Amino acid sequence: MMNALPLSDAPLARQLSPFLLHWQEPLATQLRYQHELPGQVANRLLNVELGLFLLAELLPLAPPQALPELLNGEGVVYQLRPVWKPRQHRYLNRARALLAPYQDRDRWLAALAKYDTLPTSLRAFGSHEPGSCGAEIHRSILRSREDLFRQALV
Repeated sequence: MMNALPLSDAPLARQLSPFLLHWQEPLATQLRYQHELPGQVANRLLNVELGLFLLAELLPLAPPQALPELLNGEGVVYQLRPVWKPRQHRYLNRARALLAPYQDRDRWLAALAKYDTLPTSLRAFGSHEPGSCGAEIHRSILRSREDLFRQALV
């Protein structure tokens, strides 16, 4: 297929600096203290949102459950994708390294379920419907998260 990418992330994983592997800090720390979140909840929140952001950028009409198919380069959703720009290909390649655990469908669905239990005031994605981004958070917070997600994927 003309729009297909190789699935090997080994060279990309070597290119990712330790700093980029912790792309969500210091925002995760701020969220933990500001909202008294336990353990790694803030990190997981931002990882799930990165996955949802990726879907919104690459496959805006796909359901959130399609992320593993996108990351693995398989399934109907992936096969019927539009032709992407080079930036979108880079997003996918970087996301494959940053969101590698979510290539497992069960793990992704469990993360989505946990995300849905968080207060809507914390979540950039209010529901899993197209256009639901930023349902309950302040627009400036939403913009800063979107900027963070873009930076993580560049």
